[in-house]
Parts: sequence; C-alpha cells; structure tokens
Amino acid sequence: MGRHISLSLSFGLLFSCTGVWARSNTPVNVLPFKIYGAQLIVVQGSIGSLEKRNLIVDTGAYPTVIDAAIAQKLSLYGHREELDAVDRTVSSMAVVVPAVEIGPVHATNVPSLVQDLSDVSRRAGLRIDGLVGIDVLSRSSFVIDYGAKKISFGPIDGFLSRVPFAVAKGKLCVDVRAGENSVRLMIDTGAEKLVLFGSHVPWIPSSDRARAFTNLAGSFVMQEVRLDTLQLGDTNLGTEPVYVSARPIPIYSFDGFLSTIQFRLVAFDFERNQFGWITKEERKHRVNVASKSKGTPPFAAALANQLTKPKESVSIPAACGTAPDRVCSLR
Repeated sequence: MGRHISLSLSFGLLFSCTGVWARSNTPVNVLPFKIYGAQLIVVQGSIGSLEKRNLIVDTGAYPTVIDAAIAQKLSLYGHREELDAVDRTVSSMAVVVPAVEIGPVHATNVPSLVQDLSDVSRRAGLRIDGLVGIDVLSRSSFVIDYGAKKISFGPIDGFLSRVPFAVAKGKLCVDVRAGENSVRLMIDTGAEKLVLFGSHVPWIPSSDRARAFTNLAGSFVMQEVRLDTLQLGDTNLGTEPVYVSARPIPIYSFDGFLSTIQFRLVAFDFERNQFGWITKEERKHRVNVASKSKGTPPFAAALANQLTKPKESVSIPAACGTAPDRVCSLR
C-alpha cells in the first residue's frame, strides 16, 4: 500500500490582533525571504553540508522534500515508495537527510522525500533545492510577516486574532465556518488560493467559472465560487474567491487548504498550538490610527519587536512523527 501524499497548489506551483507579537528585550532571530510566483516563500538555508540552498517554507509539506540533485550530491539513497497523490500514484524515494537548517532552526536526521524539483525551479525562475515541511518548522514558533518579508523565530507572547490548530499526521488544521457548515482546512503557506475538496462539501453551490491549475501530479480544473460567509475566528474570508476541486478525495481528514498569502502577518504558536493572523485591511487601519495619535502605540511597538530567541529544545508534536515507517503526507 502506498503512503498518502497530497499535492496542492504549492507543490505544483502554479503561477498561473489584533496583532501578533512576541516578548521584547530579548534577541531577535529574523530570517529574510523573497516571494516567487504568487505565494512561494523562499529562504536560504542548508541541507546536510550544502549551504546557501534555496528552500521553500511550506507548512503544508510533510515530510520535508529535497531535490533529486541534492540527494545525489549528498550521496543519499533510500527505498522507493509509491505515494498516493489523490487520484494517481507518484513514485518517490525516502531518505534520511543528515541535517536541515533555516535561520535558528536546526534539525538532524530528517526523514525526507526525494523529488525532481526542476519543474518547480523552472516555474519559479529560481533553483529550488527543497521544501522545508512542518516536521522541521514545528521545532520553533514563528511569525511570517509578508509585508516586511521576514520570518521571526521564537516564543510568541500573544495575539488577539487567533484560533487553536489541531496537529494530525503532520498537518496543521483549523476549523472554519462556511455558512451553516464547518470545514477543517490545512494551514498551507505554499498554497496560492483557498481550496475546498468538492466531495467533502457537497453543499457548496456550483459555478460556471473555472480555472486550470497544474502541479507535479498533473493538470486539473477547479470551480471558482464565492461564499457570503467563510469565518475564521473573527475574520470573514468570504471576500476572496474559493476554488473547489471536483476530484473525489476520500483519504484526507481535512476538507481543503487555507492559503496564508491573503494575510499581512501570520503566527504559528507551537507552545499553545494556536494560529494567529492580522489581515492586510487591519494592518492599514492600524497604521492610519497610529499616524494620527501621539507617541508609539502598543501595536506599533509590538510589531517592532515581533519575535524572540528560539527555543533551545522543542519536541515535534507526537502526531508529526519522525520515524521512516510513519505515514508520510505532502499535501
């Protein structure tokens, strides 16, 4: 039986508190990033002995993925696996990478999948050496600031717009209200759009609007729909279009992907198992309010001191697992 792998918008890379803050007066660990395509967060890090590698920060990936060329340079060999990619099978090699490092996060003996990422590199216009998944990222809480293009690592003091996330088989999921219904979405920094699995949400109205997408598993078409209410905590996401996949997807315990590119800032708090955010509209409003007031408002000060030192030792949530025989999923 093949392991389960899901390939969403990020792994094919179709380019077709409110407030979040952290404790101040401590060293800040900040990693700059660039965005390629519509949503891809690319940082520099190391894989094994290879430094200055271009890595995609992808909370939807589990386990971490490295390019076949990198595996060859590091002389990494493992066993072939047949991975279930929704409605087809993808062959991949499972290996153990000696070390993966981004910013202050350092992981050793990382079970990873090997894929040919040349198509990803071509679409991005940049050599991509790997996708850093939640198995590595969950070793430290972190905040992604899309405006400043920086990732800050360390314990997060608190944030007002927040919801708990559940960790299951290496996936971070949050519950979202869609009208009278509830859907569970995987938080995906690699996804370009918010996606729902049609077979999981038969109550979604049909639409004659469609858009073609492509990922490593192939090409497919999704319907574009708009929902009056799509409520994440205190934020209505219904202003953005939602894409519905018509493929039957029975194997996943979640109902779609929550893209983070629509937010100004997002936080992943692994101490409290919470997901926090601030929308672009909220950020503009607060900047306007701050410019009209005297002194430095608490929010501005908070943003100026977003994150702190990384945790010295933080275990990966048990559900993520690290053993090669665990179920592997990558969207």
